Order: sequence, then structure tokens, then C-alpha cells
Amino acid sequence: MILSYLIQFSFTAEEQPNKYQKEHYLNVDDHDIELKYLHVSGWDVNRALIILPDYLDNPEILLPLAESLADGFDVYIPVYPTSDRDGNSVPHTLEFRASVVDTFSDELAMSDVNLLGYGYGGLVAFNLLGAPATDFEKYHSLTLLSSFGPVELHFLGNHTINLSLYTLLYPAVTFVKYFTPHMGWFDHQPIQYSFISTLRALDHREVRNDIRNIGQPVLILHPSKDNYVSLSVAEENHRLLPQSYLVTHVGGHNLIQERPELWSNQIKWFADLVEGGEAQNRAVADRIRTEMSEAPFDASGMDTIGGWTLFIIILLLAVSTMISEDLACIAGGLIVASGVIDFWFAVLGCFSGILIADISIYLMGRWIGSPVLRWVPFRWFIKSEDVERAERLFRMRGAEIIFITRFLPGTRLPTYLVAGMLKTKFLYFLGYFLVAITIWTPMLVGLSALIGQPMLHYLQVYQDYAMWILPVIVLVIYLIIKFIMPLTTVSGRRRFLVKWERFKERYFQ
Repeated sequence: MILSYLIQFSFTAEEQPNKYQKEHYLNVDDHDIELKYLHVSGWDVNRALIILPDYLDNPEILLPLAESLADGFDVYIPVYPTSDRDGNSVPHTLEFRASVVDTFSDELAMSDVNLLGYGYGGLVAFNLLGAPATDFEKYHSLTLLSSFGPVELHFLGNHTINLSLYTLLYPAVTFVKYFTPHMGWFDHQPIQYSFISTLRALDHREVRNDIRNIGQPVLILHPSKDNYVSLSVAEENHRLLPQSYLVTHVGGHNLIQERPELWSNQIKWFADLVEGGEAQNRAVADRIRTEMSEAPFDASGMDTIGGWTLFIIILLLAVSTMISEDLACIAGGLIVASGVIDFWFAVLGCFSGILIADISIYLMGRWIGSPVLRWVPFRWFIKSEDVERAERLFRMRGAEIIFITRFLPGTRLPTYLVAGMLKTKFLYFLGYFLVAITIWTPMLVGLSALIGQPMLHYLQVYQDYAMWILPVIVLVIYLIIKFIMPLTTVSGRRRFLVKWERFKERYFQ
């Protein structure tokens, strides 16, 4: 760690300006900002193309595409500002960034503008062109390249759930930045505090309405094997925009860097079509496609997510089991209910997290023994009487108790710790444990998906109250599993009656 800090302070790299980089001063919503942008000047052309970059990628990755377009456009790539000239933070919302682009085009007196939205930049374009006050004459067309779309197809498919997970990035990024020996690598990767603030400020809930308000001709370009933005997003955007053309090429998300000419040829063809008056706008779009665009979203026809996004969700579910195994399974069920991932991927995330966490507890009990009970955070959760009770059960029932405790929340941590402290054979422990979680995990995820499905419907209707509804959904499912389900067994009813009698003796007598 000391070496990492020494390297960071001793070898700070100065930002090297790109040869295309320029600056322009703007006043946007009472913020004086210095807008940096990349300008690839066209050769004897009068039409402008503003490329709205993704938030995660460095805008300079778009330069090969810009250079291949220079024979047909004056290309501008604005860099989204994070602070004004006084050092104050500027809003990270779609509305503010759309205002920056609109003011910038006015300041440079652009009158024949074509927009290209790349990644998250497509959302800025939607907000700009979907606003009622947009100058239809100034913006002639829109091209979407690997662009995001409506909230139902973004990450976990629900604004509130997404927002909650984005918030968890703050402590994760803080830990990596200050408590790992990253040797300065952290400062040169894209996931910074400003990126997290941007994700939190993005409200996708109005994107669908913005798309439906766009009247200009639209070209949608998308790699067929894009693991960053699913092809399903492009297909839904295409459905919502009846005047749009959809073009795909075989390749992944990096196709824009590997073969930029594939996309530039399509963009120039589309611009010529628009200039010649041959491209359709919404007013004259095909009637059948227009009717299809007005239909509500149908998740059943969409593919579930894959690639890195799927991997991240599985990883998040696995990590969540370290906090609460049951709540992680419930969260996995809710994600399945929303149609974001398949059932068995949610089970895989929860299963792997439970397996790693609980085997680690067993090994700590086996290798370290009783001193672990004095460690933080174990001493917060495990009482000495819990360990004594688990030890008595273990001596009475043997390793069978490992299977039983999987279905009794609150008994697992001390039981697995005692199993290690008593030197239970690892393969014996592992056998009972695997049988238990192979039954428990799919059952809990599936039950949560079934119960959560109707609740998620109301969650989408009442988005304004979702921050309060989502914890209630999780709590209700948890209470059903912990208190209602045990009442279906004889032993569970007996335990309930004993607790009820004790409760009456304590508070009513």
C-alpha cells in the first residue's frame, strides 16, 4: 500500500491534449462551463455531425469513426462536463446534457445538424429530440450506434432496483481507490465517482415517451453480438421508431474500433437519403409499424441479458449472500420475475455465494477455533449460547443438523462454525451441505419469483413510491418464508405455540 501511494504521488501523468481537442465557453442553466470537444474538420462539406459519446468510454475511441466520416461531415464530439468554471458540480441528468449539446450547436451557428448517439449518448439524443421545444429544422436526422433504450431493457429492468445497485458502487469504488495497492491504475479506468453520479442521475423512465416524440428519420446501427448493449435494445428502439432503419453487422461492441468504415458507410448513405428527401419521418411512416410502435412493452418476446452484464448480476447476487443468504435469494427471484435473467442464472449466483461463504465459515471454525468468536463482525452476530446450543444439537443429531439448519434461518452461522470447531469430516459436511442448498436455493428463488411477479407489476405502475415499495416487497416475502411456511409443519406449529405462550406470560400476565 505504501508503495502504491508513493507511485501515485511521484508519477502523476499529465493529461495530453489530443490534436483534435478544442474548447468553447457556454452558459447552460446558469452554469458557466468550459466545454471540451473533439473536432474532425470535414473536407469541403457544410453538414455537421455531432456524436454524443458513451459515459463509460473515453470519447477518443470514436476518433477512428470520426476520421472515416470526414469526407462527408464536420464531426464534433463533445466531452460531457462534470463541473463549471467555478469548480461547482453540474447536473448529470439527461436534460442538462441535452441542453449543453443544444446550446453548443447554437453557439457554433450549426443549421444542418445530424446527431449520432453512441451507448448512453443515445439517451441524451432521445431527450434532446423528444423535447417539445426542439427545433425540428435544425436537427435533420438521428443515428443510434450501440445505443441504450427504455428502462425495461436497461441492466435489471427497473429504475429503483438499478438505482439501489448503483449506490452500492460508492463504497466499492472507495475501497478500491483507498485500500488496495492499485499503483495508480484506478485513476485511469472509467468507473469513477462522476460516473456513478451520472448513473444515479439518469432517469430512464421517460425515455420511452421521448422516443415516441421523435419525428426525424432514424438509423439504428448495432453489432449482432454486442455484449455491452443487447441487440434486443436495438430491436425495441426500432419498434418504437416506425420511421427507423435497422442495420446490423456480425461482431461485438469493439467493432466500432476494429472496422469503423462499416458504420461510416451506412451513416453517409443515410445522410444522403435524408438530404434527398427519401428517408421517412414519423409523420409518413408505415401505418402497420406505427400501430406496432404504440403497443405496450412485451417482455416475453425479448431475450434475457447476457455477456458482462449477466456476469455482473450473478456476481452481485453471490456477494449479496455475504449479507443475507435468504434476502439474496429473494432479490434473485425478483430479478427473474422482471424477466431480466433466466431462473437458473439467479440460482447459480445465489448458490455459488452461499457455497463459498458457508464453507469459509466451516474452515474458520476448523482452523482457528473458538477465538474467532471474539472477532468483528462474528461477535456481533453469534452469542455464546448460540454456539452451545449448536454444539448440543450437533452431538445429538450429528452432521444431519447441517441439512436441517439450511431450512431454519438464524441457526446456520453458529452451526457451521461449530461443525468446523468439532473437526467434522469435510467431505461429510460438504455432502449434507450440498444436498441442502441444492434443494433450498432453487426453491427460495422460485418462490420469490412467483410471489414477486404481481408485486413488480404494481411497482412499475407506482414508480414514484417505488423506493418505499421495494423494501416492503422484500420484507413480505421474507416474513412469509420465515414465519408462515413453518406453520405448515407440526414441529413448526409447536414452536409457534411455545413462543406465543411465552409472549403472553411476559407481556399480558
